[in-house]
Amino acid sequence: MAAGCGGMVFRGMQGPTHCEAEPTMAGLWFAAHGRTVWLGFACDRHSDHLIAARPMRPRDRDVLARRRDRHRTELSGTRWAGEHEGPLARGAAAERLVERAKAWAATHRP
Repeated sequence: MAAGCGGMVFRGMQGPTHCEAEPTMAGLWFAAHGRTVWLGFACDRHSDHLIAARPMRPRDRDVLARRRDRHRTELSGTRWAGEHEGPLARGAAAERLVERAKAWAATHRP
């Protein structure tokens, strides 16, 4: 649900922080602990962390813009009144979606 690249960057003694590079790729991110699949974004450097990464499309940019709006709104202390984004799939459906995405990615190169 990051409002940018979902990758982590290690900065020595500061520890890990979120990557601040502009996302260029969209793909799936599987949260194993909850067996959920989410739409994720990454910069070129972190795109290998996504399942079936592909170049961003206009609708991906819209989702990213909504996430950024929500993040800014919540940082200001105001409650987000817009639509809340959820996972693309859960449980067995999530695992099937990941398998289909991997099969697609095997035949398509970003």
